[in-house]
Amino acid sequence: MIDPVSNHIRAICFDFDGTLAQFRGDFSQLTAFCSAQLGIDPADEAFMAAYERNIRAEGHVTLALALRRSLEQQGYPIPPHLEAIAAETTARYAAQVELLPGALALLAYFAHLPKAIITNGPADMQWAAIRNVGLEPHVQAIVVSGDADVAVRKPNPRIFHLACERLGVAPQETLMIGDHLEADVQGAITAGLQGLHRPNSA
Repeated sequence: MIDPVSNHIRAICFDFDGTLAQFRGDFSQLTAFCSAQLGIDPADEAFMAAYERNIRAEGHVTLALALRRSLEQQGYPIPPHLEAIAAETTARYAAQVELLPGALALLAYFAHLPKAIITNGPADMQWAAIRNVGLEPHVQAIVVSGDADVAVRKPNPRIFHLACERLGVAPQETLMIGDHLEADVQGAITAGLQGLHRPNSA
């Protein structure tokens, strides 16, 4: 494990998906449930492609917003209960996210340092998953790309700088730990942080 003192590290940032936690469910079943509630055929490739673009877009993103934009782009009517569909889908997703082995031990190793989670994804789904696995009390900041006050995704340097600002530390004194070499590690290094690759242990 890296030594914070010898590397002049004053804060730690973690990726969430694949580093601290993992979705253990079946995405196809989750998609089928959501599609059925919307009255959409999950085999509708044009709709699914629009959804993939919208759920991974930069800017303020929630599941409900991504679904609404996808429905509008493909000419489908907006159901009056769209928010309820998104909320139920989010709850089902979050309930199937579990901590990876060693995640709590990793957080405990850096217990003396301020910590943040930096994660890409729709705000509602990521916050629900983080809270479901109980990580909120273990960190001092959570930066979700889909939040309106973030609105950029890794590897954009701004998301790393926001985390550093919220922790009150300089980028060069911050270590980013993640499983994705480009988004987490190289993104952090480009933003002036130190980066450490932690392969997904799932």
